Amino acid sequence: MSTEPNTLSRRHLLQALAAAGGGLAAAAPALARPGRAADFAVNVASQPLLTPFKGVSDASGDCATARLALRGRWPAELSGRFYRNGPALYERGAERYHHWFDGDGMVQQFTLTGGSVAHRGRLVKTAKLQAERQAGRFLFGAFGTAVDNSPPISGPDSVNAANTNALEHGGRLLALWEGGSAYAMDPADLSTQGPVVWRDDLHGVPFSAHPKIDADGHLWNIGNAGRHLVVWHIDPQGRLVDVGLGESPFPGGMAHDMAVTARHLVVPLPPVRLLFGEPSEGPRKFAMAPGEPLRILVISKADTRQRRVFELPAQMVFHVGNAHETRDGQIVLSFIGAPDLSFLNDGAVAPMHGQPGHAGPSCTQRVTLDLATCRSRLQRFEDQVEFPRIHPRRIGLPARWLLTAASFGAPAPAAGPLALPALLHGLQLRDMDSGRTRRFDYGAQVVVEEHIWLPKPGRTGELDAWLLGTTFDARRQATVLNLLDAAHLEDGPIAQAQLPYVLPLGFHGNFTAV
Repeated sequence: MSTEPNTLSRRHLLQALAAAGGGLAAAAPALARPGRAADFAVNVASQPLLTPFKGVSDASGDCATARLALRGRWPAELSGRFYRNGPALYERGAERYHHWFDGDGMVQQFTLTGGSVAHRGRLVKTAKLQAERQAGRFLFGAFGTAVDNSPPISGPDSVNAANTNALEHGGRLLALWEGGSAYAMDPADLSTQGPVVWRDDLHGVPFSAHPKIDADGHLWNIGNAGRHLVVWHIDPQGRLVDVGLGESPFPGGMAHDMAVTARHLVVPLPPVRLLFGEPSEGPRKFAMAPGEPLRILVISKADTRQRRVFELPAQMVFHVGNAHETRDGQIVLSFIGAPDLSFLNDGAVAPMHGQPGHAGPSCTQRVTLDLATCRSRLQRFEDQVEFPRIHPRRIGLPARWLLTAASFGAPAPAAGPLALPALLHGLQLRDMDSGRTRRFDYGAQVVVEEHIWLPKPGRTGELDAWLLGTTFDARRQATVLNLLDAAHLEDGPIAQAQLPYVLPLGFHGNFTAV
């Protein structure tokens, strides 16, 4: 058990940020340069699935359509705002980022009302974006790309791309990133209001991209700060309740996602260290730390000093599905795990150069953590999936169905240039009780992005929900918003809305009912 202070003091904050800032400041070795935009333009001509990786410019990163072209029937009772966020601006001048994770964030807002669908998209005007826009070139190193002659970095928000998730909570829209502040945006027009400061002495403390909202409406989140892990607690009105600080059991590693139960936070810590100070002529390369396991950190919500660490076989974990507690004191966690970093080093790099990428297997897994004995039991399922989501009313509770984007089977050699194993083309619902699956395949010429659950008004069953998400259709060269019935997933979309422009492929988003 940790005996460190539960509440983050100014002294601990400055120490943690100094450690984190040292790594950021070293992220600009003199040997490294971004890629060439011209190379992507040549290569993508024969790769129609990769069109979204062109991204947007400063001008096209602000777009709107009042009424999208519709197919099928959009339910009149479905009313609200669907947000997505992801990397979008990849090029400045003749230079281009090497890695998908590096682009500046662009928030998409789909407004659903009375059976109609409108769209607005805007780049998040971070300090980084505005400085590079004024300079006309990349200034700062990013996750997978180092940049020559960077100016001094004053803290995490100097390089904050705000490009990973978007969530309305406590009356404001948050654009979220891995290692810096949340950026507030106005839901009315997506104008950027600036970084969120939860308390005067917490400016720039990392507020990560995968917060979870528990059954009482409280938001919980983590943040990496050097050797430390920050734990955030925000009330339903968007006010800071508490912020804790403790040393990470794997300092300097990646802590990307987390789950929340009635009494605990559950944080996977894969054995990947992000060493940004090493010279690189091309994209950065990442590796598993030899001999290190996948750690699962369990933190008490009542006292964040109370922690347990479980060790599992080494693997990469980006995303969790859910966690819940059993009556006999165990925690059951679902997540997506991969045996290596092939997606990080190839699947998210090659498309940025206009080339097909490859990624190793990533499958659904479930681990049972016994808090009394500190023993664990791991179960793997046979699938190729990512972007897990559960019914929002089941967060922290037992959830039977896990929704993921998926690929089915090995790509056929005859598929030619459209075979791209690093991208997903279907949806899967896995029954976590029986292990059986239900699937819908959008087709080999479609890229599937994350889909989310929308509970049907007045209904309480787990499958009494719609599934909402975007795809890129290479045949139509169009981004499409899709609505499916969870109880009849195999039938495919019951309604679609097609955009008149191609959006960059995004990462994560959420829905606000109105």
